[in-house]
Amino acid sequence: MLYSHKTQGHSHNDYKQDLPFIKAYQAGMQSIEADVFLRGDTLFVAHEKQEIRPGRTLETLYLHPLVAAFRQHQQHPFPDTNKTLQLVIDIKENYQQVISALLKILDTYEDVFKPAINLHAVRIVLSGDLPTPDSFSQYPSYISFDGRPEQTYTAQQLQRIAMISQDIKHYTQWNGKENLSVEDQGKLIHVIQAAHQQGKPVRFWATTDRMETWMTLERLGVDWINTDHPEELASYYQQHH
Repeated sequence: MLYSHKTQGHSHNDYKQDLPFIKAYQAGMQSIEADVFLRGDTLFVAHEKQEIRPGRTLETLYLHPLVAAFRQHQQHPFPDTNKTLQLVIDIKENYQQVISALLKILDTYEDVFKPAINLHAVRIVLSGDLPTPDSFSQYPSYISFDGRPEQTYTAQQLQRIAMISQDIKHYTQWNGKENLSVEDQGKLIHVIQAAHQQGKPVRFWATTDRMETWMTLERLGVDWINTDHPEELASYYQQHH
């Protein structure tokens, strides 16, 4: 399968930004991640239960500004109509109830999230606590899933996978500054090439946020560069691309 590699920015732990969504979006990140918990019928953005706060909801912090930007740019995610956007929703627990609540919300913004209605729709990718691959087909076709390298998918299931992601610590304790060992580099290349052969982009999380890391990951063929500092990654892109 032919695969065209293109490196882009993924705003990880975006809820920790002083301006969730806004800072990453303005930095041009084309993948933005929100961690969610369901309380009552409301999806709250938080990484841990104890971080749940009134008002910090998925709709308030992410969907409302995203929808406003989308409509401002004539039904495109960005002013540059060639740029795409995916919103990664990391489900911390109870995926069945969370997905049900999420679908009700997304149905009110059909022009923004459903490619059957708008070819430039924002892609919704679910991560974290997920249904098993054999039940992907039970969910609406506009919902995609975050895959794992160790999971085997059928051709039909693979159509629902948006990217292949894993903790880089599964393969290496590399600190991002020194050179990767030949052995660890081989492990990463194996994962990257296997995903690309399936036509899927790759993301590693728990990577260090520094230029040397980004340059190495790009060189190896990683597609989504994971960052907790979207403005710094954007500056790197401006200087090196």
